[in-house]
Amino acid sequence: MAKPCRDLTAILRCRGFPARVRLGSGAPRLRHAAATEAIRQAGGRTGWRPIARGTLLPALHGIPAARAATRRDAPGTGDEALERSDGAIAMLGFGPFSLDLRRQELRCGDTIVHVEPQVFDLLVHLIRHRDRVVSKDELLDAIWHGRIVSEAALSSRINAARKAIGDDGESQRLIRTVHKRGFRFVGDVTEMPDAEAAGEATPPPESAAQPTPHDAPPLRPARGGRPSIVVLPFASPGAEADAAYFSYGLTEDIVRMLARFRWLDVLSRHSGAPFRDREVDPREIGTALGVRYIVQGSVWRLGRRARITADLVCAETARQLWSEAFDFSLDDLLSVQRSMAEQIAATIEPELARLEREAAVRRPPRHFDAWDFYQRGLFHLWGFTVPGMEQAEAMFRRAIEVDPGFARAHGGLSYVHLQSAILRPAADRAALLEAALVEARIAVSLDAEDSMNLCVLGRAHTFLRDYPEAIARLEQAVRINPSFAQGWYALGFTFIFCGREEEAIACIERATDLSPRDPHLASFHAMRALAHFFLDDFDSAAELARQGARVPNAKFWPHAVLAAALGLLGRMEEAARAVAELLRLHPAYSIEAARGDFFFCPDHPCVERFIEGLRRAGVPDHSPAAG
Repeated sequence: MAKPCRDLTAILRCRGFPARVRLGSGAPRLRHAAATEAIRQAGGRTGWRPIARGTLLPALHGIPAARAATRRDAPGTGDEALERSDGAIAMLGFGPFSLDLRRQELRCGDTIVHVEPQVFDLLVHLIRHRDRVVSKDELLDAIWHGRIVSEAALSSRINAARKAIGDDGESQRLIRTVHKRGFRFVGDVTEMPDAEAAGEATPPPESAAQPTPHDAPPLRPARGGRPSIVVLPFASPGAEADAAYFSYGLTEDIVRMLARFRWLDVLSRHSGAPFRDREVDPREIGTALGVRYIVQGSVWRLGRRARITADLVCAETARQLWSEAFDFSLDDLLSVQRSMAEQIAATIEPELARLEREAAVRRPPRHFDAWDFYQRGLFHLWGFTVPGMEQAEAMFRRAIEVDPGFARAHGGLSYVHLQSAILRPAADRAALLEAALVEARIAVSLDAEDSMNLCVLGRAHTFLRDYPEAIARLEQAVRINPSFAQGWYALGFTFIFCGREEEAIACIERATDLSPRDPHLASFHAMRALAHFFLDDFDSAAELARQGARVPNAKFWPHAVLAAALGLLGRMEEAARAVAELLRLHPAYSIEAARGDFFFCPDHPCVERFIEGLRRAGVPDHSPAAG
């Protein structure tokens, strides 16, 4: 019989189990039976459905959606005892280091040691439980709050924690690996009381009996490091039953879709439940949950139609950062629920990425950690200039120095090499593409579930003309995260040069629908125009190229496609204007340069047709700047 999923414990945990379910490591039939019994004990109906060849997923019908299933759910565990004592402990000291629990800072003497929030949380958890071995499963629960992540991610955080406190994997002076069991902190620790907390009055019993949003323990304050976000339950003011069910499911789907963007820390749906139908200041929510951003919204029923409003709010300032409304028919509620969740998640992600890049640029360098260096790298990368690539490369390398296991930094460095292969002289191209492939493979080896890393690896294979491998990696990226607009665009880009133009158009249209304000929107339009050009649909190509040229940050490429299409259409006055604008943006552009731009494309009659269109439009054979 087919075997259960490799990590059934994690799957059951994510579906709301109130306690850990140990399935053991026996034969598949025994593990299947153990999982079935666990489902029955939770009050659900058994049943399994295939999700991949040889793999079964428990259906989990009827299991109540309980609170987040971390160790906090089991009474009497170490975490519960620690939660009771947190108010009396302000600092944990060991050797020259100290962990400030209120400020969430690691210090060596008087110097702040910058670590990512997850590394800080990992150190705190290990030190609090230093009297025993902490298993990998427990760390995954405590640090990632039920999200399914690879063991490579945990290993990366362990290595970063050791490095931050002057330890390493060989000596293991402070963080010791216990083979096949987990980790243990073995240093001498001093617990320092919190004078401020000690002076606080004990709350009266009646206030403790009234649950409020503050009952949830703060995860961490909204500060530097990887951004965290919570999706509050979408309101359904009309109170119709189906609207209420829809808003409940929509909230859950948005959480799930956002969680696929692995650079975000996304809190579980249950984290926002205490704030349902309450008017609460976003800053209060941010403090209670330790998040930087909040997604909130509502579902309004209007007969057989409905409207969803969604807002992105800064939890630190209560400022509204983004808002959108979506109108749809209720004819196919489940299909609409999924598509709306994908749309909202895909629209929010680039907005958050932009905000994080801008925040990193404003932050003083002395406060930088690996995440800040990474964000600064992205800021310089998206300018697509040679000086910008040099600065981006320096930032990504700094991020890797701080955290060698930071997969995204390796992915960013790979992308720099790919773009440099386009921008730099052809003589440098082979070495740059090889370097890009190496870094992309490292990124995927560190985190094979990050769609961005897979996308960069796929693009590296595209530029090396290994189209089958490129398509496999890019399809994997959008399968992991269907809301990933860049993945759909990269897949469409590759299809164009494989003679699969119709599929390319569909993929790039999907990218445009998912992210209509994407910073790469001009490229989306230009590549869709090129796909129509290769299909000899020059009118559509010209129209789409014009759309790309109108985007405020558009580079020269949409103008090149426009000029080629108009040249073959014989609309010479318009073609002349397009060429003039093309040469204004790229003074060195020529027929020779255009051929170089297709270095990743094998000899292709469509490329020759494109070159002919440029020549008819009036693009010179050689660079005017060189002359």
